[in-house]
This record gives sequence, structure tokens and C-alpha cells, in this order.
Amino acid sequence: MNRTSAIAIILTLVSSLAAPASLSAQSLTIYYGNNKTLQNCKVVGVSELNVTVEYVPFLPGVHSRTSLSLEEITGIREFSRANRYTPCLVVLGSFVGVRFFFEERGSIADMTFSERFATFLDTPLNFITAISVGGAVGYLTGHYLLGGNHELIILKKLSISEKQSILADHIVSP
Repeated sequence: MNRTSAIAIILTLVSSLAAPASLSAQSLTIYYGNNKTLQNCKVVGVSELNVTVEYVPFLPGVHSRTSLSLEEITGIREFSRANRYTPCLVVLGSFVGVRFFFEERGSIADMTFSERFATFLDTPLNFITAISVGGAVGYLTGHYLLGGNHELIILKKLSISEKQSILADHIVSP
């Protein structure tokens, strides 16, 4: 392993694991109404009947606030660090897989026609296998090291006061 690839592996692992743990509870997906969702939103405030949510509708940096009735909210899901950093580890895993486990076939000059025909797919299949296995190992490593996805909290059958207390736990201070 050369120095550049070792540095890339170490930097990717350290940057993904050194991310602040507070990222895991800042963004939510709120399910409300008749199969409607607000993704990557933050709960700003909870009153007796409404919850105030801030989200980015289209343009990054432009925040919009809306107020939803507590009766309409059917569920919430936290956005975890694994969702943000696992793609980096998938790319890193694919890189490591190709770099260290991809085997090219030998020269075809010494092969007969039947040997060339029998092995013409060896190189592409080995390449695809190295990318796939490396990416899968990177995904599983990132998913389990970073806590995985948070489960869906179903609020459909809860009372308004129970919904209020659960959403109050997710309020993000500005």
C-alpha cells in the first residue's frame, strides 16, 4: 500500500468518525396528513395544538417555517450520521477493493483462441466484483460504526399531549 492511499483511507475514516454526535438528532422527517412528508426539517417549537417546523424547500440557505397541527402528525424519523457519511465510506471501500483486490489477467499473446474466448470476461467481472464487495464492506462498516438509521416513531395512535412531549425532545435551539 502506498502512502497516498493510506493517507486517503485514514482521513476518510477519521473525518467520518470525528463528526459531532449532535448531528444525529437535528434533522427529522415528519410524516403528516394523508402520506405527506417534510424531509430534513428541524422542530423549532411545540405548542398545545401546533408544532412549528423549519425546513429548506428548494434552495440551500433559504429556510421556510410552517406550522402543523399535532393531530395530523403520524410519525417522525431522525436523520442519522450514517445517512450522511456512509456514502463516503462506500466510495472508500470501492477504492480499496479495486486497489488491493482487483487482479488483472495475464497477457493474451500467449493464449490460444479458445483460451482468449473463455477468459475475455475475467477482467470486467473481477473489476465489478472488487467494486461491489469493497462498497458493500464500506457501507456495512459505516452503517454499524455510525449508529445506523434511527427507527420510525409512529405517533398515529398517541394523544396530543404524548405527541407534544415526544416532539419537544427534538426541539433544536437556534
